[in-house]
Amino acid sequence: MSKILLTVLFTCFCFTVSVRGQDQYSYRGFDSPVSVTQYGGYYYLSSSGNNFGTAIKDGDGYISRIKSDGSQEEVTLKYITGLNNPRGIYAIQGTLYICDIDQLIGIDLKSKKKVFELSFAKENVTQLTDIASANDKIVYISATDINTIFELDLSAKKYVKWTENTVPAGLLIANNQMYVCSMGTDSLPNGKLGVIDMKTKRYAQLTDDEGYFWGLALNGKRLYYSDWMQFAKRGVIKWVDLDTKSTGQVKLTSKIGGPADFVYDTRNDIFIIPAVLEDVVFGAMGFK
Repeated sequence: MSKILLTVLFTCFCFTVSVRGQDQYSYRGFDSPVSVTQYGGYYYLSSSGNNFGTAIKDGDGYISRIKSDGSQEEVTLKYITGLNNPRGIYAIQGTLYICDIDQLIGIDLKSKKKVFELSFAKENVTQLTDIASANDKIVYISATDINTIFELDLSAKKYVKWTENTVPAGLLIANNQMYVCSMGTDSLPNGKLGVIDMKTKRYAQLTDDEGYFWGLALNGKRLYYSDWMQFAKRGVIKWVDLDTKSTGQVKLTSKIGGPADFVYDTRNDIFIIPAVLEDVVFGAMGFK
């Protein structure tokens, strides 16, 4: 996908596009964008609306759909509406699963009808944050405010709880490992990046780095993670090599306000990064 095409995609639908440098673009017109995922030639993006970070059920959250393969100029800002405060999203067999405050919702991506709903309200949770899966039957959901990861059987609608001292936010599953990062506790930048063995459920910290961590992406042996740094326009994307344990930082053109649940599209060599604090989504290219 070319940089020019990305610009056309968004300007055709009245988004404000700002060129931040040779390889970084910003796309405005969202409302507290939180999470992005890829499925079937599209990026899907959740926006929390006017009350990000709260448990207010106001119905102004939505999902946007953006063509990702470059074959058409297509963006739908409000492809799915009527959500409250959607965060993590993940698509399985044509259904988009959405973490929305205290419930998991499944929306058929063609009909846009609700096909799944499960409440976690009895767990006293208000921050279902991210969702990941290793197969089409079992998903894992981070419940940040109650320090829990739920393992959910989708067909049976039954779940068990994993409780670890990780305060989980972002989740990513690969090679029988669950990578997990944290925004920290007591509003302090003491969040950690670690890995849980899916068989033993044992947690190990991957680096000594601490911060306000949210999103995760994997490319080969390099695990990327977003760090807000501060609750201001200071956020960055960092990485750790899972073999050598060497670390580094993606060389973005500018800092980001609240980088949340991003993706790295390896085929198009682009990061799509929701910036919660700016109402902006960044596209950053050229990292192969």
